[in-house]
Amino acid sequence: MARLLSVGFLTVGMAVWAASGGVQAAPVWENGGQSYEVSDLKSVVVDAQSALADGQPPLPPEPLMPEELGMSAPDEVVIEDDAVVPAPAMSMGERLQEFVPSAPDMMTFDSAVAIGPDGTIEPCSTKRGVLDCLDCFQDACWVVRFEALALWRNAPSNRPIFNQNTQTTGATVFNANQLQSDPLAAPRLTIARLDECGRGFDASYLYAGNFYAQQSLASGANGYVAAAPGIYGNSFSGKTISSAQQQLIGSLQSAEINYREPLGWGATRFLTGFRWLQWRENWSMVDQFSDSTTTGTDNWQNNCLNNLYGGQIGLDTMLWNSGKGMRLEGLVKGGAYYNAATQTSTYSTSGPTAFADGISANSPAGCAFVGEVGLTGVVPLRKNLDLRCGYFGLWLSGLAQPTRQLSGQVITPSTTPPTGSLTTNGALVLQGVSLGLEGRW
Repeated sequence: MARLLSVGFLTVGMAVWAASGGVQAAPVWENGGQSYEVSDLKSVVVDAQSALADGQPPLPPEPLMPEELGMSAPDEVVIEDDAVVPAPAMSMGERLQEFVPSAPDMMTFDSAVAIGPDGTIEPCSTKRGVLDCLDCFQDACWVVRFEALALWRNAPSNRPIFNQNTQTTGATVFNANQLQSDPLAAPRLTIARLDECGRGFDASYLYAGNFYAQQSLASGANGYVAAAPGIYGNSFSGKTISSAQQQLIGSLQSAEINYREPLGWGATRFLTGFRWLQWRENWSMVDQFSDSTTTGTDNWQNNCLNNLYGGQIGLDTMLWNSGKGMRLEGLVKGGAYYNAATQTSTYSTSGPTAFADGISANSPAGCAFVGEVGLTGVVPLRKNLDLRCGYFGLWLSGLAQPTRQLSGQVITPSTTPPTGSLTTNGALVLQGVSLGLEGRW
């Protein structure tokens, strides 16, 4: 009973309070009643709502401004006297530039990262310069590469030796440019100490020998005569030969040491270093002559030795990377060299007037150029073992070559002592394919 009386008194009190016209029982956007007065709730302003059609649901509330929620205004927006001033309009190019990362300085030697064989980006060592690397790169690894090369060399330049014996000038049948050498297999070993960006030192050794070529003339009585200007000053006026055989042997050695420094993102390494190359070449020929009065042989020989010493620079770069370990690498190197060359020429003949003599010359010293190119595909076999296969090319100029010495010597029975000189205008091209393994630890 007491509870019923309490509920009754409460109901009557609420009715009297509502009839007095104070405030509404719910916000205006819920029941369509009168709006709050600003004097009542200064922080809230609710505008009168337009009449709603019958059956239409009520509208949602107006969104609050950032300053009403206690938030600061967005950057580059100025609010003055309740007026919003928009930021200056940006062009389409300026908007797109926001999504393009800044490119690295490709000419800097201070590389921050390197692209690994699997396409990942790796941080570089903070050590810089040659002096900082004298501690043998404590954070680097050893790299050992062994390759087998199949090489070909170009033939010597044009130099006629014998012509056919005819009443007029006969066709050349023996020429130095016919000495095509067989290919050979050559080993190359490289040992390097490099950090994760390719910075460090490498040493390499290559041996290729012997390139062998030979040529023979079919036997024919009095079938051939010496081509102008002769050999070692011997024109053999009126002398004929019946056959001849010549051969050419060449060998190459190369040793080098280089310092490597990464460029840009580490995909390209600049290298500079010292290199020694030795190109040795031996030429020999024997001819036979026979007529009604004389029979005998002529023996010709020339040995040339080229020792090249000099510096080189180059680039070793990653041309393509699959991101899964397979990649394509390119190499180019070049340098100027001092050529300490020497040549030795000998001539002897048998028969009624036997003769033998020779001469050596090692001056003037010459300057040579050496260029090397390489294109190699790499396939990973293990995490630290790669299979390498590619192209190798080597170009040497400023060499002393035997067949270029045939016109610079005078070795005849009538000239005592013989005279001669050194000619260093030869060139050599070696090219081939390489196959090898590279291990790192």
